[in-house]
Amino acid sequence: MLRYLRAQWLIWSILAAYGAWWLFGRLVGRANRRGWLERLNTTSARRLARGFARLAGVYIKLGQILSVVATFLPRAYAEELELLQDQVPPQPFEAVRARLVEALGPEALERFAAFERHPVAAASLAQVHRATLLDGREVAVKVLYPGIERKIELDLAVVRSVTPLLKQLIPVTHLERVVEQLASLLAHETDYAHERANITRVRELFADDPAVLVPHVIEELSRGSVIVMSFERGARVNDRGALEAIGVDPTEVARLLVRVYVTMLMEHRVFHADPHPGNFLVRPGPVLVILDYGAVETVSVDLTEGMKAIALGLATKQDTLVVQGLERMGFLAADGDHSLVADVAREYVSVLGEVDIADYGRLDARAIEQLVGFRQVRGRLRAIMRSITYPPGFFYVERALLLLFGLVAQLCPEQGLPGLVLPYATQALARRRARSVPPPEPSTSFE
Repeated sequence: MLRYLRAQWLIWSILAAYGAWWLFGRLVGRANRRGWLERLNTTSARRLARGFARLAGVYIKLGQILSVVATFLPRAYAEELELLQDQVPPQPFEAVRARLVEALGPEALERFAAFERHPVAAASLAQVHRATLLDGREVAVKVLYPGIERKIELDLAVVRSVTPLLKQLIPVTHLERVVEQLASLLAHETDYAHERANITRVRELFADDPAVLVPHVIEELSRGSVIVMSFERGARVNDRGALEAIGVDPTEVARLLVRVYVTMLMEHRVFHADPHPGNFLVRPGPVLVILDYGAVETVSVDLTEGMKAIALGLATKQDTLVVQGLERMGFLAADGDHSLVADVAREYVSVLGEVDIADYGRLDARAIEQLVGFRQVRGRLRAIMRSITYPPGFFYVERALLLLFGLVAQLCPEQGLPGLVLPYATQALARRRARSVPPPEPSTSFE
């Protein structure tokens, strides 16, 4: 209960501070009001990030998600919340031992020849320890934190309690859907039977691809809240120095990442929804080692076909394809202003031709405005947002693509994700023309 009250106080006190700014800001003049807002954004973002770090668990996961998908938040929030990506304190070993005993019995540790007490990785919901089996094989032991399931329940209750107010501030239809998809993501990431099935599924997808390595599960030691799998080595995917030390070109790694994601999303409609740098290793080749399978999701046909249409529309500057893709994906609200959305899409596609970015890893304010379409929505934001709904399942895709955008920008700053995806979009267009297949028909369902 104390944790619940702390979380409520953190969130509602920040919202109250913005309420005070909204009520009294007009009394201090426009320039002072803007300065007050900038200071408020900075202090509130810092408070939120530190509060989430203290609360840990679900709040670290929520902060990580917000840092990459909440594009409606001021930049100060993204900067502060990004720190949560790598600052997750590990749980004491006794807590881990309790989970091991719960899953493997009282002699759990005796089933290993060696078990390192300090984790090699700690995340928001679990941590990983290196161990050695009795037959000498090195393994990674992933252990879910004790009591995390109950914490998730309470934490989601806090998030749901502020959703009605957020709906007033952010008028996107079906904002609750984002919260429910977060709940679904957390349920999947704490279901280790589901994760073991995901590992098998992805292994089968890339069984004939020597450039992709998926760990294998030690089934006899994996049960309940514990997964034991082969321990894989490699350079961290975004460590350019380590990649160059093993003779791997970072640009080739970026191309491999994009190819893997295009294959998963566009061909198999199954994809790894958490392309965080800590979830990939690289070996000479390059060979991509994919770790952590709690977030592997299935994409609907409508989402896949809609994304293809949008990619082709942007690549070939056909705004009608972009609009058709948005509708196919389910973005257009049934009672929304479709002509307004079409006008904005038309303007955005036109402006993309002006975009000239030399370094995707260091975007300036102008480049960011161009990429997010700031000029196209200026003065019409609320009207546009009322015309947009949040498609089922897009939460995972959006989160994955934004994480992938940042990761590819670190590896290949000159081209970035847009430049590397373009060849695949061009190939898809050529295949479509060869088959004389018309563009996808808009979906009639908006739910």
